Amino acid sequence: MALDPDNADRGDARPLAERLGWMVVIWLISVGVIGLVAYAIRWWINA
Repeated sequence: MALDPDNADRGDARPLAERLGWMVVIWLISVGVIGLVAYAIRWWINA
């Protein structure tokens, strides 16, 4: 496979802020899901 000089760094083309933003979004979603599961278990035990 020949390297295209115009696309040499295509994999790292995204800015750091965009990658960090996605990491924060994924982290917030995971924390939210864990929180919902915890509240559901808490509600189920106390019911």
